[in-house]
Amino acid sequence: MSTPKTIYSQSEARRLRAQPCPDCGKMSRVDRKLLPDMSDSVDRDVSVLWHCPDSLCTGYDGFSIEQREN
Repeated sequence: MSTPKTIYSQSEARRLRAQPCPDCGKMSRVDRKLLPDMSDSVDRDVSVLWHCPDSLCTGYDGFSIEQREN
């Protein structure tokens, strides 16, 4: 079974752009949040979700665009 990929390296996350919402098709902004890191890593992990601008859409609370294999 696959799960949505929501953790990216900081360098990967910088290249991510707005994506169409899978439910309504409106362009959705990307939201990046740095994860806590106790090491002095240069390329830290980032939590990434896209949020639909339509408050009535199910994508408003966030969605992922990629799948990764487990």
